[in-house]
Amino acid sequence: MTALHRFSLPSLLALVTLVLLSRSLAAHSPSPDPLAFAAEVGLNQAWYVQHGYADATAVLPPVAPACFPSSSSQPQTIITPTLDNHVYLPLVQSNRMVEARALWVTRWDYCTITDVQTLVENAAAAGFNILLFQVRGTADAFYTPGLEPWAARLSGGTLGQDPGWDPLQTAVEAAHAHDLELHAYMNVYPVWAGETVPLTDTVPEHLFWTLSRHYRDGWRHVDSFGVTMTLTDTVYLWATPALTDVADHVISVTAGLVTRYDVDGVHLDMVRYANRHYSYDPFSNAGYEAALAADPTLSRAEWQRQQVTLLVNRVYSEALPLRPGLRLSAAVWPVYQDHWGWGYSEGYGDYYQDSQGWALSGTIDAIAPMIYPVDAFATPDVFTPTQFSLLVSDFLAHDGGRHVFPGISAQYADFDEIARRIAIARDLGAPGHAVFSARLVALNDYWDEFAAGPYALPATVPPVTWHP
Repeated sequence: MTALHRFSLPSLLALVTLVLLSRSLAAHSPSPDPLAFAAEVGLNQAWYVQHGYADATAVLPPVAPACFPSSSSQPQTIITPTLDNHVYLPLVQSNRMVEARALWVTRWDYCTITDVQTLVENAAAAGFNILLFQVRGTADAFYTPGLEPWAARLSGGTLGQDPGWDPLQTAVEAAHAHDLELHAYMNVYPVWAGETVPLTDTVPEHLFWTLSRHYRDGWRHVDSFGVTMTLTDTVYLWATPALTDVADHVISVTAGLVTRYDVDGVHLDMVRYANRHYSYDPFSNAGYEAALAADPTLSRAEWQRQQVTLLVNRVYSEALPLRPGLRLSAAVWPVYQDHWGWGYSEGYGDYYQDSQGWALSGTIDAIAPMIYPVDAFATPDVFTPTQFSLLVSDFLAHDGGRHVFPGISAQYADFDEIARRIAIARDLGAPGHAVFSARLVALNDYWDEFAAGPYALPATVPPVTWHP
C-alpha cells in the first residue's frame, strides 16, 4: 500500500518547503506520509493492520453471492475525453477485448471453501479474468504443505494444523471451471509476524526455526545502526536477500507449487528490502565487501538491487520452466524513481527493487505497480488520476516489451474513481490492470459495477509472445 499527495499550488509549495527544509507549517499541516507508514509495517500488511484484519484468529463475514443486473443487454462504460465523467450506454460491440483484468485475493479475503467458490463466481461474473490468489504469507502454506507448514489463520491460530481443506486446490478448480487464470501469489522475504515466535514442532519445520538453528539471528534484516529486527505485532520479520539459503528455499517452495498444482502463473510480492535502512546483517556485509573488492565502483545500493534481481531471475529461469506456459509477475512499488520531485519513497532507491530493470532485461513477464493509497478514506488526495497517469506512463515507457498491469484500489467510496483509472490505463495503452482486493470489491458490492461498466465487454488475457 502506498500513497502520494496532490495539493493546490500553494499547498504543494508549502509541502516542498517542509520536505526540503524540514520546517513545520503553522497551519494546514499535511497528512502523515502514507509511504513512510507503509515502510514501517510492510506494504500490503499496512492496510490490514489499520483495519483490524492482521490477526490469525480473525473470522471474517462470509463472502456473499453478488447481485448482478438481470438485463440481457449489459451497458458499456463510455469515457469522455477529459476522463472526468462516465456515462453508461448500451453495449454496441460484440467482440472481445484483449486485456488482463487481475484481482488480488489476499489470505485475509476468505475463511471457507464456500467463500473461495463464491468469490471466484463473483469475479468471473464481474468480468475479471485473472485471480492473484495468495498462497504464502510468512513462510506458511495456504495449500497442502510441501516445504512449509499450514498457515495458522486457516485453523483459527494454530500453525501447522490441517484445516481439512486446501484453499489453493479449491481456487484452482473453481477458477478453471469459470475460465479464469489462477496465479499463485507469494510473499517472498517476510518470514514471520507477531510478538511470539512460531511453534517449534510443526511438520514441516517453519523457516524461522530452520534459519535460526543455522544462523542464530544472522538471517534477519539489520538496520544501518546495527539494530536487528525483532518480533512485533505490526512489522514483518524480513529475511536477508543476501543469504543463499533464503533464495534456495523460495525457489524450492515455488518449484513445489508449480509442479503440484495446475496454476497458470506465479505472482511475487514483498520482493524487496524492508526499507532503505536495511540490511546490514553479517551475510550482507560480507557479500558486499567481497563484491566491492572485485569492483571498487559498486555501490551498496546497487549490490542490494542485484540480490533481489537474482532471486527474481532464478524463479523465472529455474522454477517456472517446470510447468510450461506459466507467467511470472510481481507486485511492485508504485514510484520507481521520483522524476517529479514529489519527495516520496522510490522502489529503486529506497527498497532496492529494480522493477523496470526486470522488465527491460526480460527477467519477468509482468509487473503490477501498486498505484493506490494505504487508506483511500484517510488520504483521499493521494494517487490522484493525474499522478496515476504519470506513473503508468513511466512504467509503460520502460516496459521492455513486457506487460505492465497498473494496480488500482477498490476501496474508493465512488466506483467512478476506479472506472476513471481503468480508462486512463487503457488510453495509455496498458495491456491490463490489477484491482486490490477481492475483499474490498465485496465490501463495496462493486461486482455489478464492474460487469455493467468497464468490464461490459468480455476480455481475453493478453498472450505472452516471448516464451519459447
